[in-house]
Amino acid sequence: MEHRVSAVRRWYFTLLGALAALCVTAAVLWFALGQPGQAQPAWLLKDSGGRLALYAADGSGPLARYDIYTRLLPEEDVLALQGGVTVRDAADLQQKLEDYGL
Repeated sequence: MEHRVSAVRRWYFTLLGALAALCVTAAVLWFALGQPGQAQPAWLLKDSGGRLALYAADGSGPLARYDIYTRLLPEEDVLALQGGVTVRDAADLQQKLEDYGL
């Protein structure tokens, strides 16, 4: 009887170990390949000489300047623009420009 209990226990721990290895492998693949639905930013909106400007995702530019004076924006928006606000696509750009007052 004792031999049968140890065989069941060994089978249980082997199955548990295989399941843990499968979970770890899935987690590594999930983070290594990237999570679905997270698109890379196309552009950045930043402050450029007191005005709102559009930069490439790598920070090069400005590609365009807008007649939105950053000193007139709320402080939290100004701080975000100093670091760069990510923009995913043209629709997101339009929405953010409208939010800032264009």
